[in-house]
Amino acid sequence: MAIKIAIANQKGGVGKTTTSINVADALKHFGFKVLFIDLDPQHNSTSTYGATIDGVNTIVDVLKKDCEIKEAIQHTQLGDIIAGDGILSQEEKYFDSQKARENLLKKQLKAVESEYDYVIMDTPPNLGIYMINALTAADGCVIPIKAEQYAVDGLGLLVDTINDVVEELNNNLKIYGVLLNVYDARNSLDKDINGILPEVGEKKGFKVFHTPIRISQDVKKVQSMSDVIKEDGSVIKANRSLFENYSMSNAAIDYVNVTKEIMEVANNG
Repeated sequence: MAIKIAIANQKGGVGKTTTSINVADALKHFGFKVLFIDLDPQHNSTSTYGATIDGVNTIVDVLKKDCEIKEAIQHTQLGDIIAGDGILSQEEKYFDSQKARENLLKKQLKAVESEYDYVIMDTPPNLGIYMINALTAADGCVIPIKAEQYAVDGLGLLVDTINDVVEELNNNLKIYGVLLNVYDARNSLDKDINGILPEVGEKKGFKVFHTPIRISQDVKKVQSMSDVIKEDGSVIKANRSLFENYSMSNAAIDYVNVTKEIMEVANNG
């Protein structure tokens, strides 16, 4: 049975999508079978995976029960994915009006979770219906933040929301840990935030991963890789795996190490 992990933060620009993609990719390179679910209307993960949105079933069709969940899984070079969709924003009011709306994804996942070792869910930067669906379906969540005081201050709101989900919707949900992202050890503020996070975690009741993700231009390089259009019009999809293109970069090494930490927490409860 798959371990289901939501990568969540109500604040944008914290590296949530980058974390989701690279944790999923690290797990795949460890030999696990991974399903990625893009619940963010911006669907940047879907673009990175090279998945299609037009004319295929996406996460919207899954949540609306317009297709079987298996019919929405795309097999890409980076891995298996259920694509995000820009119309998620337009459909939010529809989903808010549904009965048992918080359980839509959890119910659909039952049909495929035995086929995977891990399910990684990328969530939107708000505390709306899609993040709640991910948290309700998840066994645990990882909270990426940047080394900013506002980000640390905002952790309380997210932790409170997660605790509400635990109490009302998903008693099994655990906070696997907070992950410090885009970390620059040369910056005194980053070092200060890294130093105080464990104390904040102790007060708020969450673990802080030992491995911060160091800042790396290689992450931007791999994300900006373009598909190649051949003379006959066929397309060679770019391989946007950080581990296959820049395996010795700081970020790749850090994502490998933090993924091992996530696995340890997830498997030990």
